[in-house]
Amino acid sequence: MGDVVAEAALRRTRTSAAVVEYLQREIFAGSLRYGDRVDVERIGTTLGVSPTPVREALVLLERDGLIATRVHRVAFVQHFDARTLRADFHVLGLLGGVAAARVAKDRDPEILARLQDLLRALDDSGADNADSADSGRLLDLAAEIVLLQHRAGATPRLLADLRGAGGFLEWAARQSDRRAPGEIVEAQRRVVDAIVAGDPRKASRARLQDTRAAAEQVIDELIRRGVLRADGTNAAAG
Repeated sequence: MGDVVAEAALRRTRTSAAVVEYLQREIFAGSLRYGDRVDVERIGTTLGVSPTPVREALVLLERDGLIATRVHRVAFVQHFDARTLRADFHVLGLLGGVAAARVAKDRDPEILARLQDLLRALDDSGADNADSADSGRLLDLAAEIVLLQHRAGATPRLLADLRGAGGFLEWAARQSDRRAPGEIVEAQRRVVDAIVAGDPRKASRARLQDTRAAAEQVIDELIRRGVLRADGTNAAAG
């Protein structure tokens, strides 16, 4: 009986994750705009799911600041613009910087070796994809480097904060990444080299710099899509 319940819960979790990504894409594409009501029944019908995972997805997106729930559980797309995105990415970068600094201070030989292995794999993948538009493998490796730093350097509370602050921001950064392979490699190299050198301050600054650069890419992409105006304001705002 317990296995059946666990399997059902896992299926529901996977379904709500799919709803989260669907809504992220709708907001990122401008199909859902600031102030639009999020229709639970319509989304459930579109995706062929029950209202439960849709509501669970809305809870996660409210945590990310994308959705605001008002009286009678009616959900609307929350306001965001270049200014708020820069602030949110800055917070994410500061949190990630704390984790990177702790890794640099601890200098765990296993973690340092793993980071260097991942950096070499990233470098090799960058060379293989130097003339290719397919950066999926590169971005996977870069994300693995960041995740390892988070797991190795964060306290349980900090790790929970990083997960909470990431969400849409990390997803949007991946959708917006137009960097050349060499730029992706170099951004991670700055952080890893500082960690290996045992320089917490430099590691923290490098992680923050990479995260703030991601914010600018997301903003540029949202302007290109017409979600934000050229001046960074939300196109749906009056």
